[in-house]
Amino acid sequence: MFGSKKTDDEKQAAKQLGRIRTAAAAAGVTVIGAKFHQAGQAPIPVEGSTVTIELGETARKRITATRVALIGIFAVWAKKDESKLYITVEHPDGVILYPVAARKEPQARVFATIVNGHTTGITAAE
Repeated sequence: MFGSKKTDDEKQAAKQLGRIRTAAAAAGVTVIGAKFHQAGQAPIPVEGSTVTIELGETARKRITATRVALIGIFAVWAKKDESKLYITVEHPDGVILYPVAARKEPQARVFATIVNGHTTGITAAE
């Protein structure tokens, strides 16, 4: 009467998106609707995204394709802050890089596990 009932799959997807939003907020990643957002970058969908995490000290030693895509040839000279943690969200529609405080590593790892588990069909224990 007042709208359609959600299917079990839709309920499960909404619940999973809620988990991702909560974990993302704790890690310093912005999720609005069903998309990851970062100032100055195009939003990308949560569905189908994968997350990687690098510590600043490790990331500084190499130039990633992501950095080249984000800042162009200047990636060669750009320095990464070693006190930061870099969360990279990749999707066929684009890439977003989130620099966050290194102290958020545990939250970032939980976030990555939830997102990556969702894309591979593995769900977090309740």
